[in-house]
Amino acid sequence: MTLHTATCVMDADDQITAHSTGRRVALTPTGSDVYLNPLSARTFARGILALADGIDGGEAEETPTPRPKVGDRVRVVADDPYTKTGEFVGRTGVVRTVQPDGRTMPYRVRLDDSSGTWDEGSWWCAKVELVDDPAPLAGESAPARSSRAKYVEEAKALLEGAYFDAASIVTLAQFLADDE
Repeated sequence: MTLHTATCVMDADDQITAHSTGRRVALTPTGSDVYLNPLSARTFARGILALADGIDGGEAEETPTPRPKVGDRVRVVADDPYTKTGEFVGRTGVVRTVQPDGRTMPYRVRLDDSSGTWDEGSWWCAKVELVDDPAPLAGESAPARSSRAKYVEEAKALLEGAYFDAASIVTLAQFLADDE
C-alpha cells in the first residue's frame, strides 16, 4: 500500500496521510488542522493525484471541440448578451461570419427562422455548437407561427429606425391586431 504523508509546519505532531482503499482515496489527518508550506502541499497533492490515477487510470484527455467555420450548420447556445438576450437560443442556422477569438459575439448566423432579426435574417451570437440537422429544403416553410408573431413582425418593421423597446412593439402589435 502506497502512503503519502505531509507534516504540519505549525506542529510536527499534526500530519495528514493519503492512501487508496479499493476504489477510493482516503485522507486521514492526525491532530487538528494541518498547515503545509507550498512545496509540501504540491508534493502531497501530486501524491493524491498519483493514487487517484492508480485507481481509475487517470483523467481522459479532452478532445478539443472544433471551432465552427463559415458554412457550418449550428445551433445558437448563447446569443447577443446586450440585445434580445435569449431570444435566438436554440435556433439553428448557417454561420456567415466568424470573428477572431476574444470577441464577445464571434459568430454571425443566418437563422433558419429569421423572425426577430434585423440583419438580413442573421444575428451575432456569443456561442454556437455544430449540428447535424439538415437545412430546411428550398420552398419548405419554417415551423408554423402564431398570428401574434405576424403582428409583432409588422410592428418591428414599422418601428425600424426609431427608438423603441419591447413594450412599444407589443403595444403597436396589439393595435394592429385590433385594427383587423
